[in-house]
Amino acid sequence: MSNYSFDLKILLKSYHSSYKLVYKANPGNAGDGVIASASYDFFDRNELFYSKYNNDDIYSSDEHVLIFGGGGNLIEGLYSEGKEFIENNIHKFHRVIIMPSTIKGYETFFQKNKDKLIILCREYISFEYLKSIGYEEGKNLSLTDDMAFYLEISNYMSFVNPSKNIASCFRTDSESLTGQYRENNHDISLTWNGDYWDNVYLARNSTRCMTNFLEEFSIVNTDRLHVAILASLLGKEVNFYPNSYYKNESVYNYSLFDHYPKTTFIKS
Repeated sequence: MSNYSFDLKILLKSYHSSYKLVYKANPGNAGDGVIASASYDFFDRNELFYSKYNNDDIYSSDEHVLIFGGGGNLIEGLYSEGKEFIENNIHKFHRVIIMPSTIKGYETFFQKNKDKLIILCREYISFEYLKSIGYEEGKNLSLTDDMAFYLEISNYMSFVNPSKNIASCFRTDSESLTGQYRENNHDISLTWNGDYWDNVYLARNSTRCMTNFLEEFSIVNTDRLHVAILASLLGKEVNFYPNSYYKNESVYNYSLFDHYPKTTFIKS
């Protein structure tokens, strides 16, 4: 885990004292629901009061700071919803804080908005990319763990003993590296997929379902980042495989390697 784990609390507390915080969960699959659940846990634990983003509400750059949920939605060539949402709303807020994310591409957008954006990266490759286009560590750029590591995992557990051996939870979408068909595969992250995670109860219940599924198994094989993180938090033996770009390996190197010894990254 990161040595920067207090940065997030200090950053949000500093704006909390002077501005109204508005949270927008990033759209995506049930792994993004885990990100949202962990964010709600973090806000509650640190007494950070916020309102949920509402398209009909009026926001002011003098009063409001937007917190965008982050994750893996800001990847040019794969996803556009997150970038488009921020681009359409950035003028309404004093600052937009992008929670721990992997960032790839959208260079013009990020360069143009250096004065408005504060970006938290969840791994070094994105961090170095943003530094290379003018972001400054400690000013508008920082490095911290993926939000899932802030999850109050015990609140989601059923505490059953494993009764099954291996869970295969491989991607069946565009981020699959190989597109390989696997027998008895459970792509549990696709049980939900959309712009759902502003619903606190749905996010937490979806996260609870994923957690309860994984609890039944001793070994988890996956190329899903948040399946790997949940399984690691549960103390499972995890074989973690690459996705179609650097995200999985980079987050593994930053937050899982040396901290979760039962989790192994499988490079081939």
